[in-house]
Amino acid sequence: MSSHKTQRKIWKGVKGFFSFWKDFLVGDSPVLALGVIIILCVAYLLHRSAILGPVTAIVLVLVLMTFAVWQKTRPRRPS
Repeated sequence: MSSHKTQRKIWKGVKGFFSFWKDFLVGDSPVLALGVIIILCVAYLLHRSAILGPVTAIVLVLVLMTFAVWQKTRPRRPS
């Protein structure tokens, strides 16, 4: 096998690997993936607080879930 074909095969494998992880982690909604990252960051910043941290994380998760449901069920305008 030539060097060029080997490089193309390796590059195709690398692209496939990252494409799988993007689809797995982001899925259909990059907004929800970003929301989860933000919630994890806020939870980490407040992890020493016995009450504020868990309550804030729960509230943020409920807000994100509500947004996700609203986003999927809202009526679409025809384009």
